[in-house]
Amino acid sequence: MNLPTFDESWHLVSPRRIRFRPGVEIFPQRYRGQRWYVIKDGLSGKFFRVRPEAYLFLCELERNSTVEEAWQARLGIDPEHSPGQGEVIKLLSQLHRAGLISSDVEGDAQPVADALGRERHQQQVQQWSNVLFFRIPLWNPDSFLRRTLPLVRWLYGPVGLVLWLGMLLWGGRELLENWSLFEQEGEGFLSLANLPWMYAVMVVIKAVHEFSHGYMCRRLGGEVPEMGIMLLLFNPLPYVDASSSTAFRSKWHRILVGGAGMQAELLIASVSAVVWANTGPGAVHAVAYNAILVASIITLLFNANPLLRYDGYHMLSDWLETPNLQNQSRLMALHQVKRWLFGVTTSTSPASSKNEAFWLTVYYYAALIYRTLMVVGILWFISQEYLIFGAVMAIVFTFAWILVPMFKSLSYLWTGQDLANNRTRAVLLSGLMVAAIVGFLVLVPFPQNFRANAVVRADPYARVFTTTEGWLHQVLVPSGTMVKAGQALLVMRNEELDAKLRLIQAQRAEASAQARVSFEENPALYQSMKTYFRALDASREKVLAEQQDLTLRAPCDGRWLAPDLTLRQGEAIPRGLELGVVQGEGDFFISAVVKQEDVSRLFTPEQVQQTEVKLRGLADHTLDVSDFSAIPAERESLPSAALGILAGGVTAVESSRPNNRQLPGTGLVESQEGKGTRPTEPVFEIRATLKPEEGVRLLHGQLAVARMSLPAEPLLSQWTRQLRQLFQKGYKL
Repeated sequence: MNLPTFDESWHLVSPRRIRFRPGVEIFPQRYRGQRWYVIKDGLSGKFFRVRPEAYLFLCELERNSTVEEAWQARLGIDPEHSPGQGEVIKLLSQLHRAGLISSDVEGDAQPVADALGRERHQQQVQQWSNVLFFRIPLWNPDSFLRRTLPLVRWLYGPVGLVLWLGMLLWGGRELLENWSLFEQEGEGFLSLANLPWMYAVMVVIKAVHEFSHGYMCRRLGGEVPEMGIMLLLFNPLPYVDASSSTAFRSKWHRILVGGAGMQAELLIASVSAVVWANTGPGAVHAVAYNAILVASIITLLFNANPLLRYDGYHMLSDWLETPNLQNQSRLMALHQVKRWLFGVTTSTSPASSKNEAFWLTVYYYAALIYRTLMVVGILWFISQEYLIFGAVMAIVFTFAWILVPMFKSLSYLWTGQDLANNRTRAVLLSGLMVAAIVGFLVLVPFPQNFRANAVVRADPYARVFTTTEGWLHQVLVPSGTMVKAGQALLVMRNEELDAKLRLIQAQRAEASAQARVSFEENPALYQSMKTYFRALDASREKVLAEQQDLTLRAPCDGRWLAPDLTLRQGEAIPRGLELGVVQGEGDFFISAVVKQEDVSRLFTPEQVQQTEVKLRGLADHTLDVSDFSAIPAERESLPSAALGILAGGVTAVESSRPNNRQLPGTGLVESQEGKGTRPTEPVFEIRATLKPEEGVRLLHGQLAVARMSLPAEPLLSQWTRQLRQLFQKGYKL
């Protein structure tokens, strides 16, 4: 520390005789090749860390020396590394506040009671400020774990490791072999009917997870003094206190304790995968499926995430040999503000090297951003279901995460002791920074744009369908050939139509013979047979028309595309089957869908300044457009099913209402045909003609993304509009 060697308050502590209280234990440890000493408080179960210089000084105090005598003794032995008077005062004050030491002028119980009271108050404040992860201690499981450890010890040794790896490989293979089925069943994972199964499975798995921490800690010599319920996102789940592993000398032992819970969950996930893959629909199958997801995906997202203070965080701290990583990173950020912004030269960096300082800084801001986004996402999710409760939680978090830190920051600026000589600079720079940020958000125009998913359409473009059944006799035009409107493409044969025509001709010949006889013998019959002749002629015309339809012709100019048609020669073709398409190669345009929150800017004059299009698979090319137009009417169907989520797009669509529609009497269909073209909420369509570019071949049906640039606008205005639209859409406000 950069504290003075001599201190004006030294006379207050120098004659005191100070020693550790009963129940305090000290363990040596090594961090990054340096020796440290971990102090364990037997009453609170908390751990503290001191350097060897401080430890040796405390050892001198244990020899019944006064503070002055102990300090002088250390100066005589090692004057270069002995703590100064300021460091001794700070060390003793920290140990006294923690209730670890007693002096010859105070009672034995009161300081300890005061320290425990302060700690309980601090824990309560911390819990209430973090209400989404509230803990309720219930039980001391240490004796139970000690008695039952012999039954499960083998699971936490070499045999257990081999079993774990084998089950992991077996379960992984079963998942890979049945992955398509696994994806299909995942569609109903968050359904109301599955939630009870998921929650019951989660409680059991988390209980196994916590007991696994406890057993591993117990196996390596630690104690497990507390177990209870943690309200994780208001869901009661078990937790266990295995913090005694902090005293383990080997960091790998500490890492094993931190990873024991995830190891148990992955074992459960592997066993569940085997059970799921080898069972049919039913309760066992559903439980196994939920166990796979809960014990693998959720575990990896939360427990293994080092940005949250769960298992992954503690394992990372032990691997980096940086105890209390989160607090160290926070102190690093505060040091940078004090030292480089406020000019406090006495501020001490918690990092021992520049590399450590860099990673502590990165970790602090990454964790801060991630936790903020997570809390905002959780509040949004809760408010979608329970508006009033979500609003109350938002108020609580605004107070705890914004107002309280703001008040503390202002209090530090006005009363912080280490700013005594730099207060004017600190206040001035803080004010300037706030003004600069506000000015940047309010005054500086910033580019803005929005994107819309689109599909490329050829003009003209037509699909060729059969209007009568038959068998494919001859392909007149090979696929890929340019054709003209009306040009014959293929010929089909239908023997039934030929037979009908021959029958009609025979019936007409017979009727003609009867008409000649009746003309002379029965004039009345002759007159009535004229109606019969007209019916025969109508039937003949209908059959001839159907025979003409057996020759399919190009409905427009363009390129004939039917790559698999030659393989179907001689095959029976039913009526209404699409055999190919004719795609024009002159003009191409895009048809894009725009969400309701973006459409208001489309109809404002001169709002869209530029539109650019990128084709999927051709990210290196950007195409310009012309004739940009927005259709001022809501659409209840998408221009193409490819824009819907069922076909790989991003627009939410109804999956149960297909709207296929073929135009009667023609070989064409509407462009909106197909299942998955009806959006869950109305959309708006924009169209624009694509400008051709050398080296880019356009195809009808290609997916694209259109980016529309809007006039520059300050960020605060953009964010305010987006937030207002979010509330209007989510809460109908």
